[in-house]
Amino acid sequence: MEQNNNKHVMVPLLWPDSQDGALVSDIISLKNYRQADIYIMVGAVVGKAGAVTLQKGTAVNSAATACAFSRYKSTGFILDYDAPSVDTPAAAGETVTGGGGGIGYVYKDLGGRLICYAHNGRTFVDNETLTFSGGKTATANGIQKNEDIMVPLTATSNTFNIAAVGNKCYHIPISAEDLGDGYDCVELNIADLDTTELAAFVILSEPRYMAEIPETAIYD
Repeated sequence: MEQNNNKHVMVPLLWPDSQDGALVSDIISLKNYRQADIYIMVGAVVGKAGAVTLQKGTAVNSAATACAFSRYKSTGFILDYDAPSVDTPAAAGETVTGGGGGIGYVYKDLGGRLICYAHNGRTFVDNETLTFSGGKTATANGIQKNEDIMVPLTATSNTFNIAAVGNKCYHIPISAEDLGDGYDCVELNIADLDTTELAAFVILSEPRYMAEIPETAIYD
């Protein structure tokens, strides 16, 4: 069964464009939905890194209160390896650097396979030496792969940075309950990234009322 307009609704927040300056999205209302999953996509050109924050409000014409959130996801990748110098797994947050300049951050070391995030865009090369910031070394078994995975991360002080690296996605899950008493609207804010190819949209789910054409989220 087709799911759009049934179990979820997609609403554009920032239309795809070569953006410049600080960005403020349309305000969306969760009055008729229980869950909002906000997605940010950046293209090949990213001018510089910049912070992502959320604002909340009581109506779709104003969102002026900082919205707390701690969870987000970012584009990740898998990197297989062999011949480790030690059997101890690399710690979460360690960097892994390839001989050719590829860099990623370790989310999990599964022993022979790394789940990573924050790739710097340089390709890891098969059979090159991998150096971990914790001191471990290994040999790359192939190049990075599965670049469509989204790795869960923790925001610090209700914000995280879009990296100055192209072709990445970011995801922020927000529930209606996260907004707190009296608030049902949320707005996405992105700091100046200089000239950056960017789009943002939200997937609204768990509708409170079922209909062939669901309730709007951009009007109260």
